[in-house]
Amino acid sequence: MAYEQRRTVRFEEVDFAQLVYFPRLFGFCHQTFEDFFRDEVGVPYAVMLQKRRVGYPTVHAEADFRAPLRFGDEVAVVMDTVKVGTRSISSRYRLFLEPGRSLCATVQIVTVAMSMDTYRSVDLPTDVRAAFERHLATAEEL
Repeated sequence: MAYEQRRTVRFEEVDFAQLVYFPRLFGFCHQTFEDFFRDEVGVPYAVMLQKRRVGYPTVHAEADFRAPLRFGDEVAVVMDTVKVGTRSISSRYRLFLEPGRSLCATVQIVTVAMSMDTYRSVDLPTDVRAAFERHLATAEEL
């Protein structure tokens, strides 16, 4: 089952054309990723980085944009896990305009677990692995 958050597009997130500036969509995804740690792993993302000393930098990102989002729009960001590796997580984010659930963008991001002390990849912590595995998309969902 996917993890979902809703948000409102803010004035500061639109460009001169009055559309969400495309890098902001990656920001929407990262906010969802951070909140996933709090809600599903049970560890706030800041605690994961600052106290547990494990970071999750992006090593690959791709996006398909289908429809614009505008100031004031309500957006559902739906995140599921595509793959969990030994040291990496592939997450898919689908951004839907509400109401009506019209797909606006699909984003896929690969993150790697990294020691904040050595800046080298490390195995995913057990609790992180378990949380992301609970949200694995089925073959039919991909």
